[in-house]
Amino acid sequence: MFFLILRTLRQHRWFALLGAALLLSSVGNGLTYVIVFGKLLALEAKPSVLTLAYILALAPGFPGSYLAEKLLTKMAPIPVMILSEIIGLLGLSLPAWSLYSDNLILLLSSQAVAAFAGGMMVPVLSQTLKSGLKPTELPAASGLETFIFAANVILGIGIGTLLYGHLPAVAILALDALSFVLGIVLLFATHRAFRPVCVPENGEVIGNLSWRRLTQLQRRSLLFLPAIALVGAPAMALLPALATNFSGSSTDTGLMLLLARSTGQLIGPLLLSEAQLQRHSGKLNVLIISLALFICCYALVSITDKQWLAMLLIVMAHIFTNIVYVLATLNIMQSFPASVTGRAMAKAWRVQLIITLILPVIAGFAADIFDPAWVLYLSSGGGFVVLICVLATNHLAGRREGTALNLKNSG
Repeated sequence: MFFLILRTLRQHRWFALLGAALLLSSVGNGLTYVIVFGKLLALEAKPSVLTLAYILALAPGFPGSYLAEKLLTKMAPIPVMILSEIIGLLGLSLPAWSLYSDNLILLLSSQAVAAFAGGMMVPVLSQTLKSGLKPTELPAASGLETFIFAANVILGIGIGTLLYGHLPAVAILALDALSFVLGIVLLFATHRAFRPVCVPENGEVIGNLSWRRLTQLQRRSLLFLPAIALVGAPAMALLPALATNFSGSSTDTGLMLLLARSTGQLIGPLLLSEAQLQRHSGKLNVLIISLALFICCYALVSITDKQWLAMLLIVMAHIFTNIVYVLATLNIMQSFPASVTGRAMAKAWRVQLIITLILPVIAGFAADIFDPAWVLYLSSGGGFVVLICVLATNHLAGRREGTALNLKNSG
């Protein structure tokens, strides 16, 4: 995968510019996250406020993705990306204002603006990559999306955490704004260099992507991203609660476990070769096996008292889920026509987001009452069972559709 991405970066100047722009804005989003939550903690915000900040860091992506879908029918994808980045840049005025007023509403609003702009990126990025790359280069597009996500966690939040407390918050905010400005400049350069290789045809549009009108393969592709959240979201929410199993400060241990999670998310896609991606694309065996191994790794984390072993298991667990993530984005780009790829990605992402917003909250409240380890087993294991049932239902529906089509053709 790594060499495929390098080759694609060399062959397509716009792809390299786009990657650099998204890397910068992703780092900026990570810095914003650190500033907002650092300020909230300094103000000794109530747990309810921190929970609201978590929700506002995700939920506004819904209207953002819908707006981007509408704009894609009237504008080219990269100008919509530029608009998204401009909204993100303007949103920095809210935390800047709150630095001098200690206003919680402004801090929470800044999270909402960042989430709204991030939601706009979901359909636009997939649409751009599908239109600008050859079918053989689409695995590189999936890898790029994964690296951008990792940059937000490892570079943005990591750098912000190191700088916070050593530099004034206003200086970190200035670096944040600079990253957005440079990203916008690079996106303008990307727009000038972009040359689509896949032009949508008029007959490609599939209405509103009605579930019944999709093929079995397309429905399966849309299930991959929600599958990750169904199995992984409760386990990841309960990860800090497992830190009490180990000796030492629970805060330091929790941060080390989160670092292990981010490391697995970064290196997971690198372990798949281009040939393996093409071979496993559209198949269920890798999805099911990877998610089952994810649950096994987290189950072992809950029973070990050795921190180094727990970190290794968490790295392995998130290698498996990010292999699924790369295959999920690749399947959507391969199984949908260019005219609706962005809308299909946004549809799957919104379902994933709903699950991510609901299940961790339920698991967190349950862990307050019951043993977090047992809550982990039941929530992630139950999600896996639900996933198997949904996939089996889709498979049976596909067989019935195939039989009906054969009968119609034979008649």
